[in-house]
Amino acid sequence: MGYVFGGTEPRKFPLATIAIVVINVVVYLITSSANYLISSSSSYLYKLGFIPALLPSPEGLARIFTSMFVHANLLHLVFNMYFLYIFGRGVEDVMGSRRFLVLYLLSGIGASLFHTAAVPVAGLAAIGIPAVGASGAISGVLGAYLMFFPGTSLVACFPIFFLPACFTMRASAYLIFWFATQVIYGYMNLGGIAFFAHAGGFIAGIALAWILGRVKARELRIFRETLYLFRYIVLRVYVSGLGRAAKILLIALIALSTAPLIYYSATIEPSSLSVYVGNVGFDGYVDTVLLKVSPYGSYSYEGYNYDNTNIILYRISKLNLLVNPSLSGRNLSYLDKPLEATVEIRLEVGNRYVSEKVPVTLYFEAIYDENGVIKSAEGVMQTEVVQVSVLLGRTMVSKIPVTLRFSIAFSDPYTAEAVVIALPPSALISLVAIYVVARKDTELVIS
Repeated sequence: MGYVFGGTEPRKFPLATIAIVVINVVVYLITSSANYLISSSSSYLYKLGFIPALLPSPEGLARIFTSMFVHANLLHLVFNMYFLYIFGRGVEDVMGSRRFLVLYLLSGIGASLFHTAAVPVAGLAAIGIPAVGASGAISGVLGAYLMFFPGTSLVACFPIFFLPACFTMRASAYLIFWFATQVIYGYMNLGGIAFFAHAGGFIAGIALAWILGRVKARELRIFRETLYLFRYIVLRVYVSGLGRAAKILLIALIALSTAPLIYYSATIEPSSLSVYVGNVGFDGYVDTVLLKVSPYGSYSYEGYNYDNTNIILYRISKLNLLVNPSLSGRNLSYLDKPLEATVEIRLEVGNRYVSEKVPVTLYFEAIYDENGVIKSAEGVMQTEVVQVSVLLGRTMVSKIPVTLRFSIAFSDPYTAEAVVIALPPSALISLVAIYVVARKDTELVIS
C-alpha cells in the first residue's frame, strides 16, 4: 500500500499512541536480540503468537493480547508503527488516550476473531499457525479514522516500476481502497499475511468509533460549530460524512468479508483437525512444539527452537511412537528392555538429498490418549546426529554419537471448534459496523 503522508494534526501530545509504539519497539528488541534485530526468534512467535485453535482456552485469550506486541521482523515492525503514528494521533485526539487504548485492544480482539473465523478460507491447517503483529489493532485505528476524518487530504505514494508515484487523496478513498485490498487478498489466499485479521480489525474499528467515540465527537463538533457555520455560509463547504457511493461500497465490502465465513463455519467439522501444544525437555532445556493431527492419520509438528527437539521427535516419529492409533489409551514401556532400531535420516544439501541410516536405542515409557497421540513420556535416547558439509564440490558426511535424556508433555487437543465459536461475535461486529456506516456516519465525522 505504499506510504502515506499528512493526516490530522493532534491538538495534544498523543501519549497513548507513542506509548504503544515504545512498547512494541521494546518487545521487538527482546524477541529479536538472538537474531541481531533482523527478525524475532521462532520460539517467541510460537509462545506469544495467537493460535486460532487455542481460542476457547485461557491461554488462547491471553495470546490475543501478547500477539499484538510481537512482530515477525524489522520491516513488519516499522510499517506497523508508521501507520499507527500517522493515523493514531488524530483518533486519540478525538477519543482521548484511555478510550483510544480501549479501541486499540478491542480492535485487536476483533481482528483475532475474524482471523479465526476465516481459517477455512486459508485451509484448516492454518488453525495451528501463530499470528503476530499489531496490524489487526492498527486496522481498527484506520477504521475509526475513516469515520472521524473521511474528508482529510492524504498524500499516498505507490511504487510504480520502482519509482514513487504520489497522489493527493481523500482519507475515505484511500482507506476504503486499502480495506478492499485486504478482503480481496484474503480470498486470494496469499500466504504469510493474515488479511482477514486486518479486515476484521478495520470493521471493529468502525463499530467502536461509534460505541466509544460518538460522545467525544459530538463535543468536538459543538466546539467547532462556529467554524462549520462559517465554512458553510462563506465557503459553501459542508461536512456530510462518507457520501452515498462510499457507503454502498463500504457496506458491500463488510458483507463480503463476513457472509462467506458463515457458510464455511456452518459446514466445517470441528474434529477435522486436532492441535496439541506440547513441551519437550532435554538436558535442562524446554522447547515448545505444536503437533497437528488429522483424523486420517497424517500429522506434523513445528515451532521448535532447538535442533535436539527435532532429533528426539523425528526419531520417535520414525519409530511410529509419536502418533499411532493402535496405541490409543495405552501405557508403553521400554525401560527394562530398550527398543533398538535403525532410522533413515534424509537431509537436503544444495539441490539434492542425502540419506543416511543411524542407530537408535530408546529407553522409554509413555502414555497415549484416545487418539493415539503421545500424552506424556520420559526416556533416554542414544543415537547419532548426521552432519553434512560440502567442500570443493564434494559432500562430506559425519555422524556424532549423542545421548539425550528427555521428557515430552502434550496438552489435550484443541479442534476446529474455535472457528465456530469465533463466527457469532464476528458477525455481530459486522452488523454494528454496517449500521454505523449506513446511519451514524454524520454523527462521527469531524472533517
